[in-house]
Amino acid sequence: MTGRLVPGRYAARPSPIHRRDPRAKTLSMVLFMAAVFLIDGWADAAAVAAFAVALMLASRISLARYAKAVRPLLFLVLFIALFQALFDKSGEALANAGPFTLYAGGLASGVLAALRMILFISFTAILTFTTEPDRLARAIGGLVRPFGRAAADRLALMLDIALRFLPTIFEEGERLYKAQVSRGLNLGDMAMRDKARALLALLAPLTVGVFRRALRLAESMEARGYRLGAPRTRYREFRWQPADTAYLALFLIPVASAFWL
Repeated sequence: MTGRLVPGRYAARPSPIHRRDPRAKTLSMVLFMAAVFLIDGWADAAAVAAFAVALMLASRISLARYAKAVRPLLFLVLFIALFQALFDKSGEALANAGPFTLYAGGLASGVLAALRMILFISFTAILTFTTEPDRLARAIGGLVRPFGRAAADRLALMLDIALRFLPTIFEEGERLYKAQVSRGLNLGDMAMRDKARALLALLAPLTVGVFRRALRLAESMEARGYRLGAPRTRYREFRWQPADTAYLALFLIPVASAFWL
């Protein structure tokens, strides 16, 4: 996908967040999730949002790129906000539309729910934008290794392949779409139902192509003698540094702020 943004693709930058140990960044995501779930008002929401924006700026990746990462899930964000707003009956009634009544408390909780989702997606984007897929998979595998070596290796392999296949799937889908456009497909002149049918027709060759790539990958790994749980060394080993500890401790600030506020 030349010139286009693939959601979650690693972006190399000379930033302090890029240099941090991927295990520290993975654990920091757990702390940030705790801070997001503790949001229960505008003050703590503003504090956590300011912390997230500061991290985005520190990663030296444009805010527009983070906005593009949120865009594919914007429908889900709006659905969560609307569901929360319509079924929360607290506060003063603001508007009435048939069987639904919009209350002030419901509107506030809907906006907060949408903000929580956006913060969660944005920080996930920080993690994937600043960490190479194989290092991220190794970090998650290393964190779950105490629960079993074979399970950790299987999880790391699964995540590594999934993260590497994501750009491939986007590229394959764009190639199929351009092939249909060259044969006269014009979604702009179609009704919504016809657009859905045209896009669904692309799923069959896309699925076949993905399975074909997965089969070739499995055969090549077997030909090279790959075996789960086998002892192996790494070309680059993780080195936990004091800066990683400081980075992880930094995430206690939004957790404490959300809890205290």
